[in-house]
Amino acid sequence: MMKIICIFVLGLTLVAAGSQAYGPSVGATDCTSSSNEVPLATATGSVGIIKNLAEDPSSIRSIAGRLLASALSSSDASTSDKTCHAACVQSEKSQIVYRVAPTAYLANDLQRDVCVKFENETTSHPLAFEQREFHSVDELNEWIMAFSQGRGEDGRLLYELCSSNCSPRYTFLIAEQNSGYAVKAEVLCGLARDKSSDVYQVSTAVRRTCALN
Repeated sequence: MMKIICIFVLGLTLVAAGSQAYGPSVGATDCTSSSNEVPLATATGSVGIIKNLAEDPSSIRSIAGRLLASALSSSDASTSDKTCHAACVQSEKSQIVYRVAPTAYLANDLQRDVCVKFENETTSHPLAFEQREFHSVDELNEWIMAFSQGRGEDGRLLYELCSSNCSPRYTFLIAEQNSGYAVKAEVLCGLARDKSSDVYQVSTAVRRTCALN
């Protein structure tokens, strides 16, 4: 009887050990669960017309150009081993994720119903715009400025979709190509910003797609 009990306990121990041995390997092969976005920089800038026309160092135009240029030049060097799990590899070229959003919003009781509706809808399903291609960072930045100000084909469409006094929050996905850069824009149209503040927050990050090695 003692021998049978010992064998039974030994069997349970081996099963438990086996579960521990195999458990981590299952998670390790789930490449999509590992973080694949690394923050690079965050700054604030003014959307004031005079500052941006003069390209003041505190203007959103100047700060955007600086952060984009820095992000695009460092995306393949400083973060090459920080995104994919050890059992995974990078499956596509990296993208720069560039985000722009207001820093101050109207109080809840001052928000229009349409903006609350847009906020709820586009949080889960952002407005998506066709990919555009540019030869230089300056051209890319110029398009981003025009787009966010409602100028050009894409900008006019944005302002039609994000109407009333609702405020867009932008995510630009930028990839390097042989001839320049390709960008896709996603927009969360939502709560109205407090226009007594002209300060926006801008940030950059590197995003990589991971797959099984």
